[in-house]
Amino acid sequence: MNFELKACVFLLLALSFQKMTFAQKKDNTTFKEANITQGVLKNGLHYYIMHHEEPKERVSFYFAQNVGSILENDGQQGLAHFLEHMAFNGTEHYKDKEMLEYLEKNGIKFGSEINAFTSFDETVYNINKVPVQNEQLLDSVLLVLRDWSGGLLLTESEIDKERGVVMEEWRSRNTPRNRASEKIFKQGVLKGSKYENRMPIGQMEVVDNFEYGVLRDYYNRWYRPDQQAVVIVGDIDPKIIEKKVKDTFASIPLLKDLPERPTFDVAISKEFNYITATDKELGEPVIQYYIQHKANKSLSMKEEIQEDLKYQLSRYIFNLRLSEIARSEHSPVLSAGFGLSNFVRPLDVLSMTAQPKKDSLTAALEFTFTELKRFMVYGPAEAELSRAKAAFKTSLESSLKNIDKHSNDAYAHEIYNAFFEKQKVADREWNLNYRISYLESLHSDDLLSYLKSYYSTKGNIVAFTGSDKVEYPGKQEVVNIMNKVKKSALEPFKEELSDKKLIEQTLPVGEIVSTQDFEGINAKTYTLSNRARVTLFPTTFDKEKVFFQAYSPGGKSLLATKQLSNALVATSLASESGIGSMNKVELGKFLQGKQTSITLEIGDHGEAMAGESSLDDIETLMQRIYLAFTAPRFDEDAFGIIKQSLENSLTAKNNNVKSDFGDSVNLAQNNYSDRTVLFNKGLINDLSVDAMEQVYTDRFKNASDFDFIFVGDFENEKFLELIKTYIGNIPGDGSKERSVNHFMKPKTGITKVHLNRKMETPQTTVNIYLTGDLQYNKENRLILNIIGQLLGKRYLDRIREDEGGSYGVQAYGYMQNIPEDNFVISIGFNCNPKKAEQLTDIVYEEIKQLSNSLDSKELQEIKSNLKKGVVENRENNRYWLNKITSSIKNDLPLSTEEELISSIDAITEKDIKEVAAKINENTRVIEGVLNPVMN
Repeated sequence: MNFELKACVFLLLALSFQKMTFAQKKDNTTFKEANITQGVLKNGLHYYIMHHEEPKERVSFYFAQNVGSILENDGQQGLAHFLEHMAFNGTEHYKDKEMLEYLEKNGIKFGSEINAFTSFDETVYNINKVPVQNEQLLDSVLLVLRDWSGGLLLTESEIDKERGVVMEEWRSRNTPRNRASEKIFKQGVLKGSKYENRMPIGQMEVVDNFEYGVLRDYYNRWYRPDQQAVVIVGDIDPKIIEKKVKDTFASIPLLKDLPERPTFDVAISKEFNYITATDKELGEPVIQYYIQHKANKSLSMKEEIQEDLKYQLSRYIFNLRLSEIARSEHSPVLSAGFGLSNFVRPLDVLSMTAQPKKDSLTAALEFTFTELKRFMVYGPAEAELSRAKAAFKTSLESSLKNIDKHSNDAYAHEIYNAFFEKQKVADREWNLNYRISYLESLHSDDLLSYLKSYYSTKGNIVAFTGSDKVEYPGKQEVVNIMNKVKKSALEPFKEELSDKKLIEQTLPVGEIVSTQDFEGINAKTYTLSNRARVTLFPTTFDKEKVFFQAYSPGGKSLLATKQLSNALVATSLASESGIGSMNKVELGKFLQGKQTSITLEIGDHGEAMAGESSLDDIETLMQRIYLAFTAPRFDEDAFGIIKQSLENSLTAKNNNVKSDFGDSVNLAQNNYSDRTVLFNKGLINDLSVDAMEQVYTDRFKNASDFDFIFVGDFENEKFLELIKTYIGNIPGDGSKERSVNHFMKPKTGITKVHLNRKMETPQTTVNIYLTGDLQYNKENRLILNIIGQLLGKRYLDRIREDEGGSYGVQAYGYMQNIPEDNFVISIGFNCNPKKAEQLTDIVYEEIKQLSNSLDSKELQEIKSNLKKGVVENRENNRYWLNKITSSIKNDLPLSTEEELISSIDAITEKDIKEVAAKINENTRVIEGVLNPVMN
């Protein structure tokens, strides 16, 4: 192309861009609604249907009900949540578990793709990622939603089975932290309202004893079309689906003489409220400060966006400031955080939390009041706001570029929330452009005005959570501190600014010494002159985004036993210390407005890096990678914060009734090797800055031992210049390491780790771990995955559904080849102590049964879901990044999509049985059981 032609093209593009810019500004003046096909049927049911293709060839269905625990009367507490469970236990068109069996046969998995939740004010069911090619399947899913509307069978036998499941869910959630939170909610945030006594999980006396007719009456009273909405988002034709919705749902009758759905309020307390929510199983104290505020439900959509943007900016700025202040040597807190949420529909809650340093409880409380007041009175400094606006603009512009990557489920979430709030749904492109436009016009005074509206002397609540062994200040002492801060004259926040750069000097450009194709995909691997290997896989799945991982074999296996404690914390200290010439705070300010992240890990058998970046900031990411090798920091001040945080965590661990059980199982899994690192006082005492620096630099010193993998929207040739400059300058001596096998595996046979402990809520925890020799290859890796899922399905049926003994059983199967080939099957659950022995027997029975008989339907369901997942991930950068890394790490060729699906299809019942037989013959077992001490 000649110069004149280039100039003309450039001028045309510039004019086009100018027109686009003006058009965007014009569009931003008027609210634009999302392109949703919607309506209301004569029976009152709302429907929302939207065409979107993330992922392609999939559609998600949501069934939203304007019904929650707030509608229960005193004798019904828990029925809203109980009905959510019953929706999966038999409906008009799908008896018993037929619905789940049918959906799973089509690759839609219960738990991850079929689920529901119940809150104070609403209940939402979902069936996600349904393949659109099968029209009969789509019709069947609509029929399921119709049954959820008014076709639950609620048989007596299923109700009685589910009582046990809900009881176990309550038992599993009745943790020390949840008990403390519930006390604060009831005695503080929700005090005096109906919400105070309507926790969604309900009362177990009600769940255990309600009469069948009471549940059916509640269902018929509130589960009705005028309180319901069908939300469908996916790769479908909205007009065709709209007709199906009308045909399916229009005939549902709306019964006469039903009550209106009432609304409820939470009064803002005029009195100061003080709460100590202590528990013998909690750790060091945490300060929680709340200010209640009436939720404003009269805002327009544009006003809601404005308020949301002000809040997001305020939270971002203030939390960064709190993080900076907390790092000061004289700070009385280890950490602090600020937030604001719509707690229940009528109530917003401003909150501040603080983790005091040891013996600094009252000083930390004064800090909390002081810094909140300073922020509310003065707002952000200009430099703080400027950096925050730059960061938000970068993020919003990235979302605009990747607008097609906004998922079906994210859109569905926005739509059903709009239904509950009786709002419209904004067009996403308009929404993002409007936010950018409004962001540019925002000033400190705008945020200050917004903040002051929430800063009130009414509705103030101070709560302490923590161990019951700690002495907490009395109410009057807290009031005195509050009054002292109210009367104090504060200065605006002053921050230190820096003009440092990540890298001051100019680096020479390295060389590429060899290039080869990466088998299976259109990727290439380049070997640099320092012998580092870099694999590049360019894609267009996420616009202008780059993802990376780096891996080197060795890890903790190459360290001496005495170094292992420091290896556990070394990368955390480096991360908290900053990098190069910048400390953590300086680095954070430098990176605001840039989209890069990087994490480091020293694992048992390898060291790794991972991160991502926008294409514009890729040089910054490369500089951070280079400096992570060549100029890490290890600051004493950062170590002091980490050490005290570890001490606080240790207190919580020691107070946790399950802590020594976890340690005991861990030791048994490693055959009581002296290389097993337990989190205890000895570990903390072993830590030192010098030792951590030594471990870190030993593990991240040699580029030639690392493989770097980059996946994303880049051109190899341009990208390679940065790689040669930064990765090419990391020192490398040409050597490669291998991890060492320390034979940390269970002894042959069954090792029983059975403990008994006093518990606030009696509950048995069962952890069963099986491992043994098995050749590592692609087929066995796939078979172990399937075996884990088969066991999970069987335990769901027998342990949860038939026995009602557990809320859920986690079962996983996988292969390992580092340090040696072996299989692992891990099974864990919490359960009713009275059924623990019986349920543990079921675990072993089903493992043995796999080698004798196999339900072909179960196998086909799992294979269908696996193949469905392969297709759904074909345009997922993180998926491909993990696959490439795994291929390099495990020295196995990468499988294409066609090969993966073919390998899944090739697995037979005979294959499963043969591997299951080897598992039953050649197994090392850890049987961990933690029982309550029964009175």
